[in-house]
Amino acid sequence: MISIFVSPMLLQRIDEPTKEDWLTELKFDGIRLILTKNEGFTKLYTRHNTEITHRFPELCENNLENGTVLDGELVVLNNEGKPDFELIMSRFKSSNHFAFLTAQFVVFDIIKYKHTWTTALPLIQRKEILSKALHPHPHMFEIKWLEGQADSYFDAVKNRELEGIVIKNPASTYKINKRSGDWLKVINYQFTEGLITGYRKNEFGLLLESFEGELWGVMEHMPIKSRREFYKLTKLQTVNESKNFVHLETPFPCKIRYRHKTSKGYLRIPTFVDWLI
Repeated sequence: MISIFVSPMLLQRIDEPTKEDWLTELKFDGIRLILTKNEGFTKLYTRHNTEITHRFPELCENNLENGTVLDGELVVLNNEGKPDFELIMSRFKSSNHFAFLTAQFVVFDIIKYKHTWTTALPLIQRKEILSKALHPHPHMFEIKWLEGQADSYFDAVKNRELEGIVIKNPASTYKINKRSGDWLKVINYQFTEGLITGYRKNEFGLLLESFEGELWGVMEHMPIKSRREFYKLTKLQTVNESKNFVHLETPFPCKIRYRHKTSKGYLRIPTFVDWLI
């Protein structure tokens, strides 16, 4: 059985919507997935070439042509119909959740069709081929896209508290294993202010809390310059140590960027923005 993995094309991040004449898509909050179909067998891979076929059997029964390679996002929708990263990770970690956490494969590109590579074709033409290649399937569908309207679409995404948008050059070829300015992502970040109350001993990570004492988890993203400032300041005060953490007597207030709050109240991917002192 022939198995083909293709390292996917990656996006560059920008802060505000641009390129009003490009294609605009919703950015789904899930797991990047490469699906291949050869000799009647479907294989599923993460972007890092980890095969996860056995974890998502609902995608393996399909009418795709042999010699097809699809690129998309694997998601689980919550009760509000929104992609939920915690749910897809729960499903990813345990196939026993199949009965009540059904995954959906949102397909946004086609890399190979009927054994012919499509990577050299412009995106808009690949979209046309994708529409022909995908047959009705309960767990697999083509992403909806708009011509332009990135600003208004991003406003709608923010109002619904969704992940963000993707803006793509309709003339772009598919650049395997490359991050390209032809594909741009605009993340709907949230911002807040809180306290750094300690730090992890063995690897970098800062304990976060709200001003009211709500635990926000561990922040692992901080510029090197700010890290040096932080460790310099910690030497000026009394600390208490536990097995894995050093706890500060006087917490440091800071501004934080994050994706959203998890069901446990933690900040997802918290990132240091600036000091409040």
